[in-house]
Amino acid sequence: MDVRPQLIDALSALRDRVAAVRLPLPLPGAERARQTRVELLAQLDDYLLPRLKDPEAPLLAVIGGSTGAGKSTLVNSLVGCRVSEAGVLRPTTRTPVLVCHPDDHHWFAGVRVLPQLTRIWLPPGQARDPDGLDDLGPGADDEGNVLRVETAVSLPRGLAILDAPDIDSLVVRNRVLAAELICAADVWVMVTTASRYADAVPWYLLRTAKEYDAALVTVLDRVPHQVIAEVSRQYAALLTRAGL
Repeated sequence: MDVRPQLIDALSALRDRVAAVRLPLPLPGAERARQTRVELLAQLDDYLLPRLKDPEAPLLAVIGGSTGAGKSTLVNSLVGCRVSEAGVLRPTTRTPVLVCHPDDHHWFAGVRVLPQLTRIWLPPGQARDPDGLDDLGPGADDEGNVLRVETAVSLPRGLAILDAPDIDSLVVRNRVLAAELICAADVWVMVTTASRYADAVPWYLLRTAKEYDAALVTVLDRVPHQVIAEVSRQYAALLTRAGL
C-alpha cells in the first residue's frame, strides 16, 4: 500500500499551519521562534514535500561552509571544470550555483525545489556573466533571489551539487539563503578550514544536521601540512564530543 498520498496531505496541512503562524510581539524568545518557523518551512517546502512527491528525483548535495573555505574550488574539482567562481574576493559565491547532468536539468529548471529562486540557465558554450544576472528582467538585481543552474556531463545522472553562499557571510541575506539551501539538501557537505573549524556558526549547523538526522559529510580544507595531524585530531575530537 502506497502511503505517500496520506503523508503528503498531512505534511501539506502542517505546512499551511506553520505558514499561518504570526509572532509579531517583541517577547523573549520570539526572534528564535521566528527563525525556527522559517527553517521548518524551508525543510517542508524544499526537502520533505518535494522528496515525497518525486522520490526518484536526483540526490541533491549542498556544499556549505565558512567564508574562504574553498567551497567553490571543491565544486569545480568535483565537476571537473569551472562552473562556480572562485577567488580572493569575499564573498565569492553570491549567486548559488547548482550543477547536474544534462539529462537531469528538468528536475531543477522548475519550482520543484527552492521555488522562491529565479532560475538562470545558459546553454553550453554561451558566455557567462560572473554574477549570472544578465537579462533576467525585474528583480534581477537582487542576487538573493537567483539560482544559476549549470549542466555537466562529468556528473553522474541522479546527482546534483549546489554551491551555497557562506554560512557566516557578513551579508545577512547570504547567511539566510545558505541556511535555506542546506534545508533542501539530501546530503550536507560542510567545508571548514584550520582557522575556522571551531567557529560557532558552522557548529550550529552541524548540531542542526544531527537534530535532523541528516546525511552529513565534513571537509577540513586548507590545513598547512605542518599542523595537519594536530588540527585533524582536534577537529575529530570535537565531532566525537558532539556525537557526530
